[in-house]
Amino acid sequence: MKLSMFKQAAVGAAAALVMTLSASAAFAQQKITIMPGAWSGATIDFLRNQIKPWEEKNNTKVEILNVPNNGTEILAIMQQNLAASNADIDINAMDVVWQGMLERFAVDMKQYFTPEEIAKYTPATIALNTIKDRLIAVPFYGDIGLFYYRQDLLEKYGYKEPPKTWAEVKEMSEKVQAGERAAGNANFWGFVYPGSVYEGFATDIVEWINSYGGGTWVDKDGNVTANNPNAKAALEELTSWVGKTVPPGVTSYIIDDARGAFQSGNYLFMRNWPYAYASMQADGSAVKGKFGVTAIPHGPNGKSASGLGGWQLWISKFSKNPKLAADLIKFINTPENQKERMLKLARLPGYPELLKDPDILKTYPWVDMAQKFDLVGRPSGSTGTKYSQVSNAALKAVNDMMTGRAKVGERLEQLDAELNRIKGRGW
Repeated sequence: MKLSMFKQAAVGAAAALVMTLSASAAFAQQKITIMPGAWSGATIDFLRNQIKPWEEKNNTKVEILNVPNNGTEILAIMQQNLAASNADIDINAMDVVWQGMLERFAVDMKQYFTPEEIAKYTPATIALNTIKDRLIAVPFYGDIGLFYYRQDLLEKYGYKEPPKTWAEVKEMSEKVQAGERAAGNANFWGFVYPGSVYEGFATDIVEWINSYGGGTWVDKDGNVTANNPNAKAALEELTSWVGKTVPPGVTSYIIDDARGAFQSGNYLFMRNWPYAYASMQADGSAVKGKFGVTAIPHGPNGKSASGLGGWQLWISKFSKNPKLAADLIKFINTPENQKERMLKLARLPGYPELLKDPDILKTYPWVDMAQKFDLVGRPSGSTGTKYSQVSNAALKAVNDMMTGRAKVGERLEQLDAELNRIKGRGW
């Protein structure tokens, strides 16, 4: 009798142990997977450290996938996963121009975010991410085009302030480049930017032609406007610098290549995003304390406007854990985490109130000035699901101009015709 009771107790204990272990294992198996954007390795590693407390609190492993630091390639990978209804990826990154292409795959964030939580974000970004009354994404960080200059070299060559026009950029580049090369630095160039055939360069091109009054390839009403005199003037001028004050290799540069080149100390000017400021002010940087930031220059018939960039976070409709994914996004975007990313990485916060923070303004004196910049966006709103085709066509056309494979006027005519073919009966 005692033995039987002992066996029953042992069996019961074993069963309870198995149930406990099974439940524990099931809970421990929770996982959230993020496909990041072209955020750079520093941002991804920083985010991994930021979310560790959330992982511990929720007993959930967060995997951030390794992807190319190239938005065009990331979009292609993402679209393949979505076409296959891949449920393994919960949170995706979204470039500021991808909404029209991806909205049908996104859950409505209003299910998980209260009106009060949504109201903390910049209203313009919420409007951008709202399609058919569905909030498909929230900002991870913002981006605006900045024009970097070597303050020490401008002063050395007698310039009291940075350039306001592209004509001044050209004149200063030629003078300083000639002087530095004569002094023994054969590797010195006037201007660098990310000129590869990828989405990051599309913003620069829009800044160029808009700064001459040439529009943005497709206007807000959906009319193709690529071939116009002001766009032609902008592209004839700026593409002609390649091989003169802009290195020929710029046609293969992505954003971090441009940053690394300028940070080496061998360039006078650079167009880049805010993150470059934090990288170049780090200990060991050849240009630490030697550079400044100003507005994008303009041409004779236009005005300065910074290209609008940035990355959003959204939840795939195929995710098995959308509520948990939403909770992670909320944690990623706490005021404390956004402020920390801005202070350490110069990733502009999604909460506009943080741009008034004394610590941020002290670390980045240009923030107040940048908030007054006019902005220009790529024509994703008017081209919708066809934006990627429009962008790729424009990038290839400008690359042909930069490499000398085609004359600007002829290639603009071809681009105009190609965009009208893409448009077809409508966007």
